[in-house]
Amino acid sequence: MQLKPIVKRNAKGIWCCRLYLGRDFSGKLIQPYTSFSAATTEEEAQAMAELWAAHLTADGKVKSTNLVQLLCEYTELKRRNGASPNTIRQYQSFVKNHILKYLPRATVDTLVPADFTAFEQQLLKPREDGGAGLSRNTVINVHQFLRSAYNYFVASGICSINPLFNVAKPSQERHEAVSMEEWGFAEIDKAITGVLDKSFTAQEYSFETVYAFAAWLALKTGMRCGEVCALRRQDVNHMQRYIHVSGTVIEEPRRQPYRRDVTKGRRHRNVSITDADLALIDRYSQLQGKRMGVAIKGATPLVSVTGAFMRPTKVSSAFTALRRSLELPAGITFHTLRHTHASWCLANGVDLKTLSERLGHADEATTLRIYAHVLPGRDRAAAEAFETAAKRVTQTFNSAP
Repeated sequence: MQLKPIVKRNAKGIWCCRLYLGRDFSGKLIQPYTSFSAATTEEEAQAMAELWAAHLTADGKVKSTNLVQLLCEYTELKRRNGASPNTIRQYQSFVKNHILKYLPRATVDTLVPADFTAFEQQLLKPREDGGAGLSRNTVINVHQFLRSAYNYFVASGICSINPLFNVAKPSQERHEAVSMEEWGFAEIDKAITGVLDKSFTAQEYSFETVYAFAAWLALKTGMRCGEVCALRRQDVNHMQRYIHVSGTVIEEPRRQPYRRDVTKGRRHRNVSITDADLALIDRYSQLQGKRMGVAIKGATPLVSVTGAFMRPTKVSSAFTALRRSLELPAGITFHTLRHTHASWCLANGVDLKTLSERLGHADEATTLRIYAHVLPGRDRAAAEAFETAAKRVTQTFNSAP
């Protein structure tokens, strides 16, 4: 009996696998076979083959498989293939809090579109009515997780069809990015630069200094909090005046925060800075080098008190405390600094492609979806068009004899 499946290409160039499970009661060889048309590499085909083989019965048939168990296996496979810890935690939360609750004994080969439609409606139903009370966007994420998992199950030969193809997911909720108005910006900017100026003058380096610098950096560059925390001294390019954004800081339970050399958008980017920005970064770096008390290297984080990477949640919470002290609206968070940077860039003529690259978005469509409401000129053009038409009509009729 063959224990480990071995994949190879068939005559059509498609990865396939045949297992040898012995003989049945009549002496006939048990040789289940399947192909993996979705696999593009031997590694992908091997992973699919192992999942398929793990769920075969002794007679070579795919046994009835529990949805929760298979989703756990799929999540682990995604983790091994490099999915971010945040993505894995989200998948695990979907399985534990929702799928296990509403579909605990369901099997992948018996569920139909109506089952998943009812499941998603239960997730959308308010809690006071016995549902999960999730937002439409969260349910869309659950839907996409299940759909991707089923694609993999079909490709691996676990089931024959993906029922999620025929399930209508909820319509997406559109949320405008919250950015600070001019008065709020002035208050925040004054507070941040005030802390930094005080630290530079007194030559004191503290948590307050680091938190202020992190907020200043996000406001000036539009970087995400995790990216700000991952910034190293070697990432600041003095000759060409840019910051190289190439990683993010990850937080996991019972583990020190660490740098992952990939951003949320999975794209490294260079964010240009001005001479004035560079001068402040240099002053901060010099103060850090004098006062931190550890050997400074190129890989030393800029946002750090001890030389280790700081937790983004701590940095974000510190900004929230600053916002409260200034009595600014509760909706302003650390991420608002990024939105403010982006909104002000757009409002002052920065083109969509440049801004998309600066923010590290996957594409321009993402930037447009988030910031379309601040694109300049649309409403102004409407007002000018109406004025032109009104003048034309007025002049025509007023000049009539």
